[in-house]
Amino acid sequence: PSTLTLTASGCAGMVTWSQGAATGTSLTLSMVGTYSVSATCTVNGCTSDASAAVTGLEIKAKPNAPTITPPTSLSVCSPSTLTLTASGCAGMVTWSEGSATGTSLTLSMTGTYSVSATCTVNGCTSDASAAVTGLEIKATPIITATNTGPYTVGQTIVLNASGGSLYNWNGPNNFSSSLASPNIATSLPVNAGVYTLTATGINACTATATTEVIVAGLDPCDPNRIVDYTYVKAGNPYQSLFPLTNGMIINQIPEQVSVLVSPSLCPSVTIESFNINIFGPELQWNTIQNVSPNALFDNYGLNVYGRNLIPGTYTMTVTGYAQDNREGGITYGPKVITFTVVGNLATISMPAITGTEFCAGSTLALGFSTTGTFDVGNQFQVQLSDANGSFEYPVVIGTTATAGSINVTIPQNTPAGNNYMIRVASSNQVLAGNPTMSMLTINPLVRNLVSPANDLTGTSTQKAANTINASNKITSPANVIYQAGKSILLTPGFESGAVFKAEIQGCSN
Repeated sequence: PSTLTLTASGCAGMVTWSQGAATGTSLTLSMVGTYSVSATCTVNGCTSDASAAVTGLEIKAKPNAPTITPPTSLSVCSPSTLTLTASGCAGMVTWSEGSATGTSLTLSMTGTYSVSATCTVNGCTSDASAAVTGLEIKATPIITATNTGPYTVGQTIVLNASGGSLYNWNGPNNFSSSLASPNIATSLPVNAGVYTLTATGINACTATATTEVIVAGLDPCDPNRIVDYTYVKAGNPYQSLFPLTNGMIINQIPEQVSVLVSPSLCPSVTIESFNINIFGPELQWNTIQNVSPNALFDNYGLNVYGRNLIPGTYTMTVTGYAQDNREGGITYGPKVITFTVVGNLATISMPAITGTEFCAGSTLALGFSTTGTFDVGNQFQVQLSDANGSFEYPVVIGTTATAGSINVTIPQNTPAGNNYMIRVASSNQVLAGNPTMSMLTINPLVRNLVSPANDLTGTSTQKAANTINASNKITSPANVIYQAGKSILLTPGFESGAVFKAEIQGCSN
């Protein structure tokens, strides 16, 4: 609606303008168009020649405001975006949000918006369009999915979620749960794999995260492992020597020994009692066992009774029943295991290592010596116990054909623990040496600390070979050191007066 105003001077009479024969010392042009304007001066009835024309005068049309097309959905969750488009403008569209230009505008930052636009044509700018309101990009929750593993077969898997208000877990073996921290009791290899967490925030936005569960050990439902056989030193408590297998040749030892017959954790097979028979040199024995650990020569709880097995071949027959005292029908066997005891009386020394704290995945030097003779083809195995110091299911971390020095590697999936032990065992004939005198600490590859199970107070050092993920609470008074080789992610709750320190360095330092 702008106008053009011209003024005339130097006329003592009446000024007449060429545009519409208007009179007066000024002329205002308001209509859209182009103009060439001159004027005359009339004094005492005499009119002057026309003045030089003023040319190039133009009043341009003001463009219409553009038409704004809003996005299909006015509210989205990040990282989704909102895109608006403008039509009906033959020139440049300018948006109210950030003075952006162009026929479209994409909003990507979280927040609420009210957006309009103008159209500029030939230097003229339209009025602003009607604002599009109710636009919102909502923040997607920042969530974490962790587990307390790695695990060995039989341990309870604990999953942990944070950052949302509603949760949905999906994973291997058709697992699903809506709990923030679901548990899977008596873990099996089939439970290993990637678990996916979908979490919903208070604004109804969702996010996903994953965590990998590692389950190490033998499958208890393997047909060859419905029942486990363990050769042990008798006593209270007994000492696990090695798993007993058919055809094994075993070195005679001076201590009394026994065999434990234990049903595995397979849920599809029920065994409540065993009938065990063994026949060998100067030995014929039969027993019914109902009480774990079901020892060949009987047991009173963990006090296992034994015999001195002399050299020779022994045949053991085991039958499992669904109920106590050989009732309920046979659910296992009869299984026949034959083994031979030889009288070489060889020995394997306690392994010599430097240090008592190690990292999962690290390599350490070990030395050992032997006495006596071993059969052709014998291999010495360096074995790692479980986190409780038991060698019932040892993990082989190195092998060698000769005594002396060997470098061994702690498996990366070894769970954290302070009661590990290492020993050397032979394969032919089978003999297990004494384990390390001191308990060993192994720090895991990844340490997940969650609340409330891992809440801390007092002085504590938490270590991992690679990564620490900590969402645990630190309660005053506390002085906590987080120490990892690669990364530390801390999202804990701190109470006033609690102190912590995060360090990137080797976990065995």
